[in-house]
Amino acid sequence: MGLLYALIIAGAPLWAKDLGLHMTWWKWILSALWYGILSFTFAGGFTLMGEKEPGACFKFIRFNMIVVIVTGAVLGFLIKVV
Repeated sequence: MGLLYALIIAGAPLWAKDLGLHMTWWKWILSALWYGILSFTFAGGFTLMGEKEPGACFKFIRFNMIVVIVTGAVLGFLIKVV
């Protein structure tokens, strides 16, 4: 996970520049928070799976993915429009 985080942090400014996005400090913070929620969803879900709690895993991932999808759509709108 640490290597993935490092690559994403290093590549995010280039990715935003290539897409022509005008990123301000608050957009970066919201994007980092969203990515943290996404990471928490998978880390927590697969931890539950490793603890042999598949029911809790699927409920946890299902609920958090709804949150991630909705907040991602709002964040995408904010990044592109504002």
